[in-house]
Amino acid sequence: MLADLSNKIALITGGGQGLGLGIVQRLAEQGADIVIVDINDANALNAKKIIEKMGNKAWTSYMDVTDKLSIKKSIDEIISQTKKIDILVNNAGVAGAPGSTGTAFRDIDWEFTWKVNVKGLSDVTEEVLPHMLERKYGKIINISSVAARAAKYTTAYYATSKMSVIAYTQALAREFALQNINVNAIAPGRIWTAFHQDWMDEREKSGDQAVIGKDKYKVFMDQLKEVIPMGRPQTPSEIGALAAFLASDDAANITGQTIQCDGGQVMV
Repeated sequence: MLADLSNKIALITGGGQGLGLGIVQRLAEQGADIVIVDINDANALNAKKIIEKMGNKAWTSYMDVTDKLSIKKSIDEIISQTKKIDILVNNAGVAGAPGSTGTAFRDIDWEFTWKVNVKGLSDVTEEVLPHMLERKYGKIINISSVAARAAKYTTAYYATSKMSVIAYTQALAREFALQNINVNAIAPGRIWTAFHQDWMDEREKSGDQAVIGKDKYKVFMDQLKEVIPMGRPQTPSEIGALAAFLASDDAANITGQTIQCDGGQVMV
């Protein structure tokens, strides 16, 4: 077993598909029972079925991380059922507002990306924290991005939001270290999920010649090979494995860190 998460309850935002689902499955493999919160109820219910087939308990809750009332309602509902949250993985994120292509600076992209990736992440954390502080135990894992430290093939607003996640992680880790709350971040590299595919589709719709009429996965791989020494994408399961370790008591002395899982794109 990679990390023993038996008798732990883990909440994952945006856990219904893509990277979030990979994290959900890995934490469940290590023994955790899982709370899937998502803005898409169908995705959340599908993930719940997957986890229950693995033999773990699972719950779902609707949450819009841009709406503080939605966050509070969701967390209250979860606590009433589970009685505790041991692990929080802040995975929900966007690369821009709906329709974003990354080829133009629009105010709405800055505003929406910040609202989800930074303010939403902090609002969820600050709703969960009191329950962790009451028990003097908690593991918080924030999903940043390699874009925070290597902003190639990304946008200024996305890179800025993900660097802000790192700063928030460090500040929170220092503030609550003596309360036995570990706060760390993971910076994934390139992952081929619906998140990236949708972005490619928007680029095509906007008339981006780099993707029109081309195999989008090949475009993705060609760009990836320019920046990743290992020459391959990362997978949701690999990010999930790192999350499982950071969520375990084996990582009790690790806090305030951002760990890259990016095939060597950033080496510090």
